[in-house]
Amino acid sequence: MSLVLRFNLLRNNIRSSYPVRFLKQHAGFSYEKLLQPGNYEKRHFTTKLTETASWHKTDSASCIPAISPLWLRQTSEHDQPATILVFDIETTGFLHADHRIIEFALRDLSGGMNCTFETLINPERNVPKYAAEANNITTELVCRPDVPRFSDVLPILLAYVQSRQAPGKPVLWVAHNAKQFDVPFVIQEFERCSAQVPADWLFVDSLCLARKLKKSDGNIGLLNLKALGEHYGVSSEGPSHRAMPDVQALCDILPKITLGLKLTCDGLMSEARKFYDFRKVSRM
Repeated sequence: MSLVLRFNLLRNNIRSSYPVRFLKQHAGFSYEKLLQPGNYEKRHFTTKLTETASWHKTDSASCIPAISPLWLRQTSEHDQPATILVFDIETTGFLHADHRIIEFALRDLSGGMNCTFETLINPERNVPKYAAEANNITTELVCRPDVPRFSDVLPILLAYVQSRQAPGKPVLWVAHNAKQFDVPFVIQEFERCSAQVPADWLFVDSLCLARKLKKSDGNIGLLNLKALGEHYGVSSEGPSHRAMPDVQALCDILPKITLGLKLTCDGLMSEARKFYDFRKVSRM
């Protein structure tokens, strides 16, 4: 059974588990009502896998290649110590119990078919004006019954990651400013769903790697994604401060950083931390 078919079956099973209540549209309908989960009847997810052809096919225009940084090579191409996923989130604000994830995106560096995953997420609250101005994600865009809540996305995300995970190998998640932002937010959403982050998920903060590299490379200035992209000549497709464009930018920048640090894959693994270490940071 293909990955896409299994994904659709899983998604349909999740849809069918919700109570049948229809959201009634009428004149004067307010966002306060829309933000109440009890007003939902049926949810048509906008979560999607990017469907691409296999990298081994000749039509390269429709393919997503693997990313193999020079210093991440192993003695055997088939001896990858972990599945490496670059990810990014957009939120309603800075880390706080009242703020929520409103967009999630990832890309598997091994490339190939269905190597990306992205979705808007219904935060069940208003998106503040300052957040909407930063990422162009408004309350009107995400607070709709066809946009899944994080609790809707979670089982699909877990199944997707498991489908990409090499047997017996951990999953290595990489994000820029993961330590102070992305990972604590993800942990908070898992806890809100009474779920545990899988024990074999490890996390690396590429911002910490960039800081290490800056100590030996005086030409590096600011360390945000935009500045690093300009430094390395990496152009970003799509608006900045949106999850997938930022993921794609980091996918191009990460090999430059690991090359500068002469970081092997084992070295990158040594930089990884388990989720509970980030939980300690987020509660300091």
